[in-house]
Amino acid sequence: MRPILMSTLTTLALSLPAVADLPAKTSAAGDSITMGFAADCKYNRYFWDLFCLIGGDQEEHSWFDGWDSSVNSVHDRYKALDSSVQANKSAAQSGSEMRGGSSNFASQANSIVNQSTTPDHVEVLLGGNDICNRECTNPANCNNPLYSDGEWRESVQSGLDILVNGLPLGSTVYLGGVPRVQDLRAAGLAKQASSSRIRCESVWNTFNVCSIATSGNSMNGETSATRLAAISATQRRYNEILAEEAYLYNTNSNGKNGRGIEVVSDYVDENTPSAGTTSFGAEDIDGGDCFHPSVKGQNIVSEIMWLNNPDL
Repeated sequence: MRPILMSTLTTLALSLPAVADLPAKTSAAGDSITMGFAADCKYNRYFWDLFCLIGGDQEEHSWFDGWDSSVNSVHDRYKALDSSVQANKSAAQSGSEMRGGSSNFASQANSIVNQSTTPDHVEVLLGGNDICNRECTNPANCNNPLYSDGEWRESVQSGLDILVNGLPLGSTVYLGGVPRVQDLRAAGLAKQASSSRIRCESVWNTFNVCSIATSGNSMNGETSATRLAAISATQRRYNEILAEEAYLYNTNSNGKNGRGIEVVSDYVDENTPSAGTTSFGAEDIDGGDCFHPSVKGQNIVSEIMWLNNPDL
């Protein structure tokens, strides 16, 4: 009987999650998506509907470490495997970009490596605001166009340089894809059509919500169709650059990662599910600003980031 018992135990051990390989602490670099902004806001027609939107961040609904029972966050999923895994998203901030502003990727990376307990797993989900905060797609048409490939790549490298040099040996940096903001106008219009208490276009115009993508009017000589086509091409290229840089750092082909920190992009190509290829529909965005992920959308982000998690 002894050989059979040992064989059974070996098979069981092989089938269990590799808890020893899980991180001790995870951290996030992110923007309003990571902060759960307006996730459970349902309407926006009347002034009392806007109280939810004005409330802003809803960290309890974050895809990364939200604790509300309506969201199965990445941290929840880790804790199901090992309850001791910690999570911290104090570096993330609504409005953040990969490149611009005071809370860009490099700034957040600095905050992460200087946390009192340095994480050994960092998830990055930035880029939507790098598109939304621009005023045109062609540099000839305005002074604040979409970032060039070179500008975007430089900012990705700036943050990665800090992380690969500041995280503990054996750590992982996981780059989530840039969201498909080009799909959100159509999703918002569909949501608007679903209820008389939802007026997406009014809120977009009043609060200047990603006008480059949501406005149906011409801006700086560019029609909505022209802008959306250019945004789509740029969003795809930004994601390709994330994958390219992840490979260069992970293999140390660029000579910048001699400490061997694992760097992985969840974006592979347009045919492989990732944060950068997931298209949100009407039910996946909130009814407050008709732009950010709803509670359902936050669950979708959590699911897709977990699906490609390099720790598993």
